[in-house]
Amino acid sequence: MALTADKLVNDERFRGDNPIQFLLYLPFGLLLMVIRIVLAVILWIASFILPDKSAARQLISTLACLTFGVHIKVKGSRDPKCSVLVANYVSCLDSLAASHALGCITLRKWKVPPFFASTLGIKSTSQFVRKQHFAENPDKPVLLQPEGGPTNGKGLLKFTDWSFPLPNRVQPIAITVERALTHPCVSRAARWRDALWHLASARSVYTLRALPPLERHDDCERDFAERLRRAIADALQVEATDLTWDDIRCARPAAPRPMPPGGNSERARLARQVKEVLPNVPLHDIMKDLAKTRSVDVTITNFLEGITPYTPEPPPGTEPQPSTSQAPPKYVTPAPTGVFPKTAKERQMSFQERKAQMIAEARQRYIEKHGLHVALNC
Repeated sequence: MALTADKLVNDERFRGDNPIQFLLYLPFGLLLMVIRIVLAVILWIASFILPDKSAARQLISTLACLTFGVHIKVKGSRDPKCSVLVANYVSCLDSLAASHALGCITLRKWKVPPFFASTLGIKSTSQFVRKQHFAENPDKPVLLQPEGGPTNGKGLLKFTDWSFPLPNRVQPIAITVERALTHPCVSRAARWRDALWHLASARSVYTLRALPPLERHDDCERDFAERLRRAIADALQVEATDLTWDDIRCARPAAPRPMPPGGNSERARLARQVKEVLPNVPLHDIMKDLAKTRSVDVTITNFLEGITPYTPEPPPGTEPQPSTSQAPPKYVTPAPTGVFPKTAKERQMSFQERKAQMIAEARQRYIEKHGLHVALNC
């Protein structure tokens, strides 16, 4: 199934199943943020004092990694013959990790103060002159991130944001980030917010995997860029989607549909339809699920699939039998079939068959109960 725009973003910063751990860490994270902001100010002052030499810049880059809690792992080696590197976009500090580990500069369209730009290894696209750069810095390659913006790493966007034509030999770089308790990046949020979360996090582990260089033969630039994208997607084991950064930026979380006028009576009518098919499901559970789904079919599916748990009630007119054995389970889930289908298509067909069978049985009980004469379709 193709990924959609909402699947490539994280609308919530917290990750994990236990929010208590995050709440316990939060005071320490705030204290760590304050300390690192002070260190960033000291680093800013040191940048004016230290000479503009490669050793001094390397020292500032190392201190910046320590300030932001950036830990870097490099797999593979950079090809010295490649003047251009192409990588996926993960977070606002990709350029710092790449500059420190690979000795490259990153081109970005968004404006960054000069100190932060030099420290993070960023150069403005509007001020970049390719020939002049490679004449002055022949050993310092340029890192391009043509996705245009960060995603949550579940897919790779189309490459559309090119600063200049690609050379005949390019090395792809696959970047991944791991961080405890919080997501490294939340798309649609301001970049400075993600920088603050870097300051508050104990450590963000960047893994830079240098892939084998690719050479252009008779490919046009679009085909060559697609080859680069496929190589990065295969290394990350993610899907190369047809979405662009504009699709991600313009996407908005789906808002729940408002209940139409007379919603209570409409919901009661829908609940009666569900009750006719699933007589053992309590009415208040049906009403509660309908308040979220607004759909009879979706609510029936939720109960049949066990997505919405419920306590079954006895059919009308029957006396509850005292039981000396173990009490019935509180929640009802579908009985396992014993064989788990291998493909999504087979699982969908199995679900549809079980759903149709249960609906047919419930319909037959309803017809027999009311003595209706209805011709059943085979």
